[in-house]
Amino acid sequence: MKKFYFATTLLLLLTACDIFDKEETIPGYVVIKEITLQTNEATEGANTHAILDATVFADDQFVGTYELPAAIPILQNGNTTLNISGGIKNNGLIDNRIIYPFYNFVLKDIELLPDVKTPVNPDSTVTLEYFPNLNFEIEGFEDVGIQFEAEDEDNAEINIISGPPEDVSRGQSLEVTLTPSNNVFFRRSTFDMTNLPKGNAMYLELDYKGSVPLEVGIFTEDAPFAKVFAGGINPTDEWTKIYFEFTNEVARQTQNEQFEIYLESRSSSLTTEKIYLDNIKFVYP
Repeated sequence: MKKFYFATTLLLLLTACDIFDKEETIPGYVVIKEITLQTNEATEGANTHAILDATVFADDQFVGTYELPAAIPILQNGNTTLNISGGIKNNGLIDNRIIYPFYNFVLKDIELLPDVKTPVNPDSTVTLEYFPNLNFEIEGFEDVGIQFEAEDEDNAEINIISGPPEDVSRGQSLEVTLTPSNNVFFRRSTFDMTNLPKGNAMYLELDYKGSVPLEVGIFTEDAPFAKVFAGGINPTDEWTKIYFEFTNEVARQTQNEQFEIYLESRSSSLTTEKIYLDNIKFVYP
């Protein structure tokens, strides 16, 4: 019995030594400073974005999702193919981070060395594009007239502005002025949003800055008529890109085939308030 116990103990010690002495793989690191967006402005609108995260696969193995900038550890060494996608705050919520379904991923071959930080590109930047063959309804406030008409309650003053620079997202923007006596901004789009592919992802993108909250949603343009809330934006004194998901809001309207987007803000302030809007896009497959 003592011999068996001694032999077993010796075997366990040797096995343990083998475990602890086993050489571990030292990761290499890929450095991604930021992800930018490139668009065809004529068909896809401006390239404003709020890409905050990178989701990375290495040789088809999931590595993780990282807030940028980041030095991302990858256990593979040598030539490695990276698959990189861009992540956003869905509906503007910090705890609802997702891969934006309409930004195409990027494939990048990179040579990884153990314990070495290698830039993904010389400037450590990844550039994404939209997937091809998407549908866009766009209002960038660059043309004569706007594609949002006033509802009966709307009494706010609106202007197309090109400056000063801090009030413009890009090019020209919409300025909305709300006063104690003219305190309702309530407009609906005139986009062609008929026979949308229900069940597929749909998003409203917009750039916003303002001192009062803004509500967004959809109107059904055929019976049964409904106003459907999709989300809201809190006041902010800096331009903010928001991605509102409309997938469920449209899919639930099973008897409707015609839709419009609404934008609404009601001020109870005793002073003048401002809202600025730009680069409004409704995107769907």
